[in-house]
Amino acid sequence: MQASFLVRCPIVTSTLALSALLIMPVVFVTTANANTLTTLSTFLSQLESKHPRLKASQAEIEATQARTRAASRPLYNPEIELDGERVGFKQNNVNTITIGINQTIDWHDKRAARKNIATVGQQLSRYEQAAVRQDVISRIFSALADYQIQREVIQAYNKRLLLTQQVLDQATQLYQVGEISKLDLEQVRLSKAQAQLTLNQAKTILATYSQTLSATAAETREIWPALPYSPPRLSTKKINYEQILTNLPMLKAQVTQVAQARSIMRLRVREQKPDPTIGVRAGGENGDNSDKVIGFTLSIPLNIRNNYQAEVGEASANIRRADSMLENTKQQLRSQLQSAAQSYQLSYSGWKSWQKVAGNSLKQQSQLLMRLWKAGELSTSDYLLQLKQIKAAELNHIELKGNVWKAWFNWLATSNQFKQWLNGQLK
Repeated sequence: MQASFLVRCPIVTSTLALSALLIMPVVFVTTANANTLTTLSTFLSQLESKHPRLKASQAEIEATQARTRAASRPLYNPEIELDGERVGFKQNNVNTITIGINQTIDWHDKRAARKNIATVGQQLSRYEQAAVRQDVISRIFSALADYQIQREVIQAYNKRLLLTQQVLDQATQLYQVGEISKLDLEQVRLSKAQAQLTLNQAKTILATYSQTLSATAAETREIWPALPYSPPRLSTKKINYEQILTNLPMLKAQVTQVAQARSIMRLRVREQKPDPTIGVRAGGENGDNSDKVIGFTLSIPLNIRNNYQAEVGEASANIRRADSMLENTKQQLRSQLQSAAQSYQLSYSGWKSWQKVAGNSLKQQSQLLMRLWKAGELSTSDYLLQLKQIKAAELNHIELKGNVWKAWFNWLATSNQFKQWLNGQLK
């Protein structure tokens, strides 16, 4: 029993060590992604507090709040009336002076209808602000993806330049001992010059992306936050499109516009009904027979020349228009959701497949080509050509990864789930 234990112990130890090696990269990547998401969340919170478009939409909300307060106030103010009259200009003249107050009564409660319109408008402004925020975040992250992917492209070009410099040094030594021709040396030197030119062009593109990102984020930075280690997986079969659709700010805004149109319709119907004005006045006469004067007035507008039917017809047409726009918006948003999810799944699957097939072999091929060229089994022109193809494949991988990130951000923007993703709540 003791010998059996001694034999199995190394196997168990090796298994545990191998398991630890397999688990450590996963734990490292998961932790790195969580830290990156926290950094991105902080970055976004800082931008939201001072971005001009978001500040403008917040000012619009404050304006709608003021309009709601104004609409909740009484519709009519009282009027003070002063009237003087003199009857006769000789001995028996009579002077009459009265003072009165008139008040138009909101008999059909137009005030409540106006307040309801303003309240709905305030809610509409909030949904529109959420839609603006959704668009701003989408543009920022799309620009950030372009910038960070271009940085990876520059890193690849730097590695390529370093490799071509090493090849040039090796070619110079081989030329000095007569193992390669002058033409081969010049080909290597030209390859190195092309690598330097390509790197400079990539840096120019990065500067353009940096300017675009600064303009989109309305902020200038020397260092922008990095993207997570790898794009997340998305299963389209588990997506509840209807639930996501219901919570989209654009759809909520359209639903609110329908409610606003109906509120305006109610106000237009009430505006067809006239509001009476009542008045009370009192005064006196200063003639020989001094008497007190008390009066009461009632006036009601006659909606004869204009019965406001045209305004009601306009409001009714606006309701039908809002209903049609709502149905159209639903269809478009549902289609955009499905398209964005499928596009990301295809991009992600293609990127993962590329990693499995060519991810590890490119580096091995590059090293093998170097050994064959040094051994003289591969001509310089063939070596440079195949090396160029390998580096082009590496750049394709970077560009493919960038497309995956942009497809992911498009899905988050379309589904309005940036906040859930940054908080680690999106599975």
